[in-house]
Amino acid sequence: MENNHSSKKFEDALHLLNEAAREKKEEIQGLLNDRFTSIRDVVEDAAKKSRRSVRHTKDTAEEWLGEGTEAVREVASELDDRVHENPWAYLGGAAVGALLLGFILGSSSRNR
Repeated sequence: MENNHSSKKFEDALHLLNEAAREKKEEIQGLLNDRFTSIRDVVEDAAKKSRRSVRHTKDTAEEWLGEGTEAVREVASELDDRVHENPWAYLGGAAVGALLLGFILGSSSRNR
């Protein structure tokens, strides 16, 4: 019997809450809209800041890449000029380097 009584009390309480919600519907909606508007504004502001940050990072990376590419071209041009001025020195250096590399790789395969 007590279970029916508590069930009836629960239903009555829900009915009262439902009636109060109907009466205060506009007020509740206004409060929720204000709170969600604030949250939406914060999220939109954070999104704008992150887009600006990504754009700045991209611009900086492109600038560095351009500078790096130019530096590589300058070094390659200087090396080309030097090789044309004195090709035998660079050819000999390449041969010695290849010989040392072959010696190192050959000795490491014998040690296995």
